Amino acid sequence: MKLDSEQKRILRAISGSSLGFIIGYPLIMWIGGKLDSWKDALAWLGVGLVVAVVMGIFYVLGSKISKKDD
Repeated sequence: MKLDSEQKRILRAISGSSLGFIIGYPLIMWIGGKLDSWKDALAWLGVGLVVAVVMGIFYVLGSKISKKDD
């Protein structure tokens, strides 16, 4: 899939929040005392990564503007 300039701009804009999901989930679980091991931390890191990827896909697909055939 070729990305246009608007989709690239959206990906750059959400990159910060994606990092927040990837790092934020394990951090919040650690602060909340729900992390007992590194295995749990890596599991929450994976959850954050999945959320960031899904969010990015939805934003990019949602910003796709179909071209009108004349």
